[in-house]
Amino acid sequence: MNKRISLSFIGMALLSITFALHAQEPTSSDIALNQLVNKLKKINTFSANFIQYAVDQKGTRIQESRGELKAERSGLFYWQTFEPLQQIVVSDGKEVTVYDPDLEQATIQSVGQQAQTTPAILFSGDTAKIGESFNVELKAETKESQQFLLTPRTGESLFERLLVRFVGDTVQELRIYDALGQESTMSFIDTKVNQAFNAKTFKLKLPKGTDIIRDLPVK
Repeated sequence: MNKRISLSFIGMALLSITFALHAQEPTSSDIALNQLVNKLKKINTFSANFIQYAVDQKGTRIQESRGELKAERSGLFYWQTFEPLQQIVVSDGKEVTVYDPDLEQATIQSVGQQAQTTPAILFSGDTAKIGESFNVELKAETKESQQFLLTPRTGESLFERLLVRFVGDTVQELRIYDALGQESTMSFIDTKVNQAFNAKTFKLKLPKGTDIIRDLPVK
């Protein structure tokens, strides 16, 4: 898989989801869903540096990168990877901009329905609607940590499974499995929760001369 496409997949995969609680007799899935939602409700803003790596079907590491993530529960999102493959993905809640500095190119899209089946809900979406798009399982639990497995309810998602690991109430790791058998892991460091962001955090000023591609619906 092209490295740039893979990075773009992770970036776009980290952009808003929708979820809902079920009014039924509680099952193990309902209980896991409630546990996950209760943890995510405590996160109004999230920022961290991360180390990200991907492995193929044979377990061979095919790429590694570092970056930073900032998100706000109202749908705002900032994701950046650094050299050797730089990329920035920013969402203001209405539009998503994917900027590739070395290509001097940016693509701008509306936040559409497909974004509702991606992992960014964990940080920038409506946690009360999680069950509409995902089945949730509690895969592992110790005194210090919990791991939740999210499986999309439809085939429209950009990934097949998402494993979320908490240490206490802090998201420590995301592991994404795609349809090609590739596994991408993002480990967070220097995590900060519920800190105020500058008003310009989720506004991307593109350099002069940037080739801008607008993929927006016709009004």
